[in-house]
Amino acid sequence: MIVNKSVEGIHIIFHEAHGLLAGKIANEISEKYRPIHWFETLIAICEHDDRQLNFAEKNYLSDIGVPLDFTEEEFTVHDIVERMHRILKASENKSLWIKLLISYHLEFIYSEMKEKSKRITSLFAEQEKVRKVILDDYKVSDKKARTYYEFLRFCDRVSLILCKDETPERGRLLEINTSIDGKTYFIKKTENEELIISPWIFDVDAFELSIEERILKETQFTSNLQFEAVLMDCKPQFKKWKIMKSAD
Repeated sequence: MIVNKSVEGIHIIFHEAHGLLAGKIANEISEKYRPIHWFETLIAICEHDDRQLNFAEKNYLSDIGVPLDFTEEEFTVHDIVERMHRILKASENKSLWIKLLISYHLEFIYSEMKEKSKRITSLFAEQEKVRKVILDDYKVSDKKARTYYEFLRFCDRVSLILCKDETPERGRLLEINTSIDGKTYFIKKTENEELIISPWIFDVDAFELSIEERILKETQFTSNLQFEAVLMDCKPQFKKWKIMKSAD
């Protein structure tokens, strides 16, 4: 889960909601940039970070009972492998194209773990073989398929920037990543709190995005069980943004 703090309390965004926001971003991008098998690609983008939160599986509180952002959580090799198996199986049940894109994404996220774990090295070696079969079925090269994956990576990164309030103040540019069409993308915030992405690859000159977040007044919890109960009982609120094309 994504955790932000403010004077209002602790803001919680589920990874599933972050994925949905990534899908909304993808849907605004001009059709000329869309990968093949568009509907399956959109599903992969929306669901690329699903099946993360499991209170029965792990603790989501720090030593002092404060909810942990996903970047602060500690993962064992077992946790990572189980999560990868879970999401790959779920994606395969829908579409091999979805599984292909998810496989690329997991490799992007966890590739540095190859040097630390034989289990993860083995899993990625297995995934490379699986991807080759899928690519043969779809008659697409690995190089071309990876360019399609860049579409997912762009949407994922923009969504995370929005969810984590990472856009700097005072019009300073933040690099999103180098992805779609091999271009490097940037985001900045205007004085009116509107966001500008450049270069512009969207259909319209301005659009709005929203996500559901839960704002908890309590900032510390005595147990995972208490945190889960309070979190699930909290009514979601909308967090919104306006994305605009630069006037320059």
